[in-house]
Parts: sequence; C-alpha cells; structure tokens
Amino acid sequence: MTVKQFLKSKTFKCILVLLCIALVSGALLSILNDLLKVSDEERVLRTIKSIYGSEVKYEEISVDYKTAKGEIINVYKLEDGNYLIKSKGLEGYKQGTITVWLVAEFVDGEYIGINNVSIAEYEKQTLMSKFNGSIMNKYTGKEEDFDVVVSGATYSANALNNAVNTAVEYINVNFVNGGNA
Repeated sequence: MTVKQFLKSKTFKCILVLLCIALVSGALLSILNDLLKVSDEERVLRTIKSIYGSEVKYEEISVDYKTAKGEIINVYKLEDGNYLIKSKGLEGYKQGTITVWLVAEFVDGEYIGINNVSIAEYEKQTLMSKFNGSIMNKYTGKEEDFDVVVSGATYSANALNNAVNTAVEYINVNFVNGGNA
C-alpha cells in the first residue's frame, strides 16, 4: 500500500476522526476544569455557610498535629471565637479513613464542647449511609469519649470516632490545657 492509498483509506479517515474527537474533548475538559474548579478557600466558605447559615470571617491557623489514630488537617479561627476543625480519623474499614468538619465552641474564651460534626470525605468506607444527622450531632462533650456505635459499620464508626477524638485531643492540648482560645 502506498502513502496515497493509505491517505484515502477508511483506516486513515477513522484515525483522523478519532484524533479530532480526542483534541476537542481534551480542550473542553481543560476549559471546564478551569471554570468549575472549587478552590480550597471556597470549600471552607461553603462549609462555614452550611454550619452557620451565612458567611463568617475566619483566619487559618498553621497546624501540624498527628496521632496514631488521626490527624488534624486544618484549623480556622472564626470571628465569633469558635474554631472550625478538619480532622481525619484512621483505622477504618480496610485501613480507610473518615475526614470530618466540626466546630469547637468557645464562650468568652472558655471551651464549651464540640458541635456540628459533619463528614467531609471518606476513603475505602462502606455503609456510610448509616451515619445520619442524629448520630453525628449527639456529641457535645469536652473529653475524648466520642463513641458512635453503628451496627454493620463498626470499622467505619471506629474511624469516625478517631477523627472526632483526635480533634478533641488537639483542642485540649492547644486551647484548654495551657493554651488560649
């Protein structure tokens, strides 16, 4: 087969059409990725708005806190004196993780407790539908005793408990026992 015959063949036409489809698809994906990307700042604002119902000013606090059972990813001091904390719990189902957002509530600089626990993301976890709002908002304590028990999702509940308890431990170490809010 000569070059001239190949350029007139159905094979070449198919290759050319597929190449055009790939180029157009790639260009569209690139444009849409730029247009629809949600920045980290926007994610924080959306989380705050879902908790408070409106936007609240915040200041990010640098954090490096890890334990054997979890880690603190981000901490934000809100203008009302509370702290928004993103905490990851380890030791879930298939060694997966659960990441939660929670609010550490302070009144006049005194630590009151945790509220508004919500699941931000999870990895390798199943049966996450068993964690509903009534389970998530039952904890308002100050000690590391958050203990959700969910039938059929024991390991996932373990990761959730570790996420919340890591945040409570962080608060106690940095703000209650010798720290300032």
